[in-house]
Amino acid sequence: MTVSEWADTHRELVRESSSGPGRWRTAFAPYQKAIMDAFTAKGVWKIVIMSAAQKGKTDMMLNMLGRAIDLDPGPMLFIEPTVDFAEDFARQRVAPMIRVCKPLRGKVSEAKSRDGGNTLSLKTFPGGYAKFVGANSPTDLAGRPVRYIFMDEVDKFPKSAGAEGDPMKLGEARTETFRHNRRVVITSTPTIKGRSNVEREYNRGTREEYSTQCSACGSFNFILFNDIRFDISDDDGRRKADRARWRCPVCRNEMDEYDTKRSPAKWIARNPRAIDSGVVSFHVNPFMAPWCDWLAVCNEFLDAGTDPEMLKVFHNVHLGEVWEVFTRRGEPERLYNRREAYQADVPSGVLLLTCGIDTQGNRLEYEIVGWNQFEESWGIARGVIPGRADSSSVWEQVDMLLEREWRMENGMTMRVLATFIDSGGHFTQEIYRECDKRVNRRIWPVKGEGGEGKQYVRPMSGHGDVKGAGIRFLIGVDSGKEAIMHATSVEEPGPRYMHYPDDDFSGYDLEYFRGLFAEQQVIARKGGKATVSWEQIGAHNEPLDMRNYARAAFKYFNWDFRRLEMALYGESKPAPAWPTRERPKNGARLLSKGIA
Repeated sequence: MTVSEWADTHRELVRESSSGPGRWRTAFAPYQKAIMDAFTAKGVWKIVIMSAAQKGKTDMMLNMLGRAIDLDPGPMLFIEPTVDFAEDFARQRVAPMIRVCKPLRGKVSEAKSRDGGNTLSLKTFPGGYAKFVGANSPTDLAGRPVRYIFMDEVDKFPKSAGAEGDPMKLGEARTETFRHNRRVVITSTPTIKGRSNVEREYNRGTREEYSTQCSACGSFNFILFNDIRFDISDDDGRRKADRARWRCPVCRNEMDEYDTKRSPAKWIARNPRAIDSGVVSFHVNPFMAPWCDWLAVCNEFLDAGTDPEMLKVFHNVHLGEVWEVFTRRGEPERLYNRREAYQADVPSGVLLLTCGIDTQGNRLEYEIVGWNQFEESWGIARGVIPGRADSSSVWEQVDMLLEREWRMENGMTMRVLATFIDSGGHFTQEIYRECDKRVNRRIWPVKGEGGEGKQYVRPMSGHGDVKGAGIRFLIGVDSGKEAIMHATSVEEPGPRYMHYPDDDFSGYDLEYFRGLFAEQQVIARKGGKATVSWEQIGAHNEPLDMRNYARAAFKYFNWDFRRLEMALYGESKPAPAWPTRERPKNGARLLSKGIA
């Protein structure tokens, strides 16, 4: 009896853990059948499921667990990332399944404190037991031999269980006694390419993808988000997805969600030879699940915007895909060759200008960048102010830069609305002092902080409250660099696309683009843990830092884009938003959360 047959016969979904309680039906989500039935397939000993969240992987594991307890019992180990996770899983998912499943209820008694054989984390039954442990518990992982091992959310496992080593290897080692009939089941949503546990195990297996048949050309293809097309509408200032459909990557035929989900589909192995070693692996994404709404996935993507952390979550959790770090790969020459002719200092489409200034020992380097509401950017000018940051002549030139008017195609002019200047190095106090004098010119000192998970822009604590002291900011430079590298990969004008003028007089020569790609993400191990960091591979990385500061100035403030667009391009202009051709009266200034 296969796992899917057992589940169709005996499994009941309960209200505590399912939005659709009642009898289990494998036919409702046909892609689950092959995954579950691999558990009883001849010659298979390891099953890997790399999956998006909430796509049925936990229920498939529960069906394997239930079938084994009922028909082919043996010692079992169920490993969750932590002991608390394991106890919650046993209480919230396993216990309800046993309670409502008649064959299991008769074999596994209820957990009682006085019953040493049946507790929250240990279930005994004729012929074996099931123990639920955390990957952070070396004692539980180094116990007696087991025939079945289930490892859930392995990308959340610690790199070492105490001082014992990799918990995945420790767990798998416990099955050696049962090499002739063991089963190892591994599941997880993936994380970063190159350090994801489930990606590594998936690549060692058959790498099977549930592929859908195109109604036009008849080819079978795995549905990727890149092949999902959708329209975008404006819902009270929020971008919203409409009319999602799948475009066949072979013939470009488009099919709507309803027809696509009802088309013939089958699993196709990309590494079929792995079956000889007994390892099968499956990639589960949202587009094959009948309960998944494609528009909801598209809206999650739109909500993520250009925030690299949110995009990473979108790819890992919602798509079940690894997040790939960016490398150089000849990008400087590509961006240099695609430069374009501007008809004015500021091309049509730009709604505001920001400036990023990088501080060096003998000079300041700056970049003026234009932006619209979709983070489409235009390089306006890049230049150097020679001299030390404690020199009054240097700050006179900074003033001239901030007061300069940049001509638009319609004859109006713009000024820079916000400037972030690097205050690291030897001139921190001098830069603080000079910026405090120029608060009305909208220039603020910043310091970068590296590392994962840092908020992109936040005010320094303890500043801005002292009389005479302006606001100073901390920038999570690593997330900013990742967002910039992501934007360089956008090939068509639109959201996040990066424009550059095609003359070297604006400062955008080949050396600028080499500096923009002077760093790359690398995966390194520190203290036994894989971490993502940035490594400098070019001589000068000032262009990357300047763009990062200019982008941070753009991202922090809550710009009124609709008002700016009307002021700059509308036929009947409202009360002008800064900047305009004429300076506003009464000393108009930029506030921390908008324009006044």
